[in-house]
Amino acid sequence: MDAQVQIKELDGSKIYIVDDILDKPNRVARFLFSRQTAALQGAPWEDNSKIFFKGRYVDFADTACPVIWLAQKLCKQTIDFRGGFKTNVEGWVDVGENDYENNYWFPHLDNGYTCLVYLNDNDDELNGTNLYDPSLKEEEWFKSCMEKVPRGFNPWVSKKKVKLLEHIPSKYNRMVLFDGNKFPHGTAVNNKQYFLDLNVNPRLFRSNVSFFFHPYDKKTSS
Repeated sequence: MDAQVQIKELDGSKIYIVDDILDKPNRVARFLFSRQTAALQGAPWEDNSKIFFKGRYVDFADTACPVIWLAQKLCKQTIDFRGGFKTNVEGWVDVGENDYENNYWFPHLDNGYTCLVYLNDNDDELNGTNLYDPSLKEEEWFKSCMEKVPRGFNPWVSKKKVKLLEHIPSKYNRMVLFDGNKFPHGTAVNNKQYFLDLNVNPRLFRSNVSFFFHPYDKKTSS
């Protein structure tokens, strides 16, 4: 892998960006996203497949996979979920409940560094990933939500309650690696590119692959 790594520092933490990370991104995208992806269940996804779609496919990759190898080398953490990776497949219906102009889509935390590879070849790069101010982790409503998301919780959170620090553009075949435990983060929804009929071709949904990491001395239950 002849990777050119861009490094940006944010609030004392490094963000790594590698463009053109996969040799054959179209082949990967066809394999992962040309299928019907299972819709997530439970809170906060009670309206899933009604006014939005949030789907995920889970599989396993050898730790020698170049993306995993590079990410582990950069962040100095180990792959989580027993070497698994997850897809994120998302889309929204154009209805009033999906008010992206006044809300952010489900800010959350991960166990450690988070690695994403964006795989929409027609993406306008405006709907990437938002990183929010770590002070959000001190808010009682957020701490409670991260312990257990209550039933009926709206995945859209008012922008008045969250401070945006950084938007990472979703360039096709870009890998981004950031500390998902330091920064609350979530999908950026800045226009209606992925507002669509939920019955359309799965390849039209916002799609990426996620790898999760955690410090070597930290055990996780996942």
